[in-house]
Amino acid sequence: MIKARKHITKKEIAHDPFLESINTVKKYFDENKNFISRVSLGFVALIVVGMLFNNNFTSKRETSESALGMAFVNLSSGDRDNGHLQLELIIDDYAGTKAARHSKFMLARLYYEQKDYLTAKLYLLDFLDDPTDEFHVGALILMADIEKFNGNSDGEEKYIKQSMKYASSKSDKDKYSITLAEYYMNEGNIQDALALVVPIIEKYERRSDLYNKAQEILGHLHTVSSDEQ
Repeated sequence: MIKARKHITKKEIAHDPFLESINTVKKYFDENKNFISRVSLGFVALIVVGMLFNNNFTSKRETSESALGMAFVNLSSGDRDNGHLQLELIIDDYAGTKAARHSKFMLARLYYEQKDYLTAKLYLLDFLDDPTDEFHVGALILMADIEKFNGNSDGEEKYIKQSMKYASSKSDKDKYSITLAEYYMNEGNIQDALALVVPIIEKYERRSDLYNKAQEILGHLHTVSSDEQ
């Protein structure tokens, strides 16, 4: 007989010795936190771990971030019911903390994966008030996808452009330029798409991911242009 799943209490969330054993993820977090775009839940979890290694926490902040660590551990192990519950508790009990902010983003991601785009969008709109947050660009890309699914092409373009604006590196900005070029291509705006992909082809080495993607779009654009003639 399968036992009912035990839900985690607030007291258990606040004190979890398992969190002391996840030091190995910090290095990965430090090396990859600037490369968030289409964020998977596993990648989000890795970034959240990095918050646990600042030694200057206040008691409330330390407790909230330990709780967030336990939430992502449950999510990563497939226990989405408890993980979801813990994220909601963090938002309610630790309002104003970074952990509460990131819980909103993680919940948005969960709802997005469940194709509940309305609820995901509500969490993202509540989250997108701090351009300096390490999840900001990832949230913008997520919003662009949601607007695409909702058939709101103007909204999709708006959020892609914002992701370019707040990109943390030139290569990330070029990556989002490719996303915008794809948007223009799908909208039939050949000239604007060309204006984005040609500089990337000239800039990057052959066989690089950005070069290959730009070449792929360029091929589609040439095909469409030939068909229209």
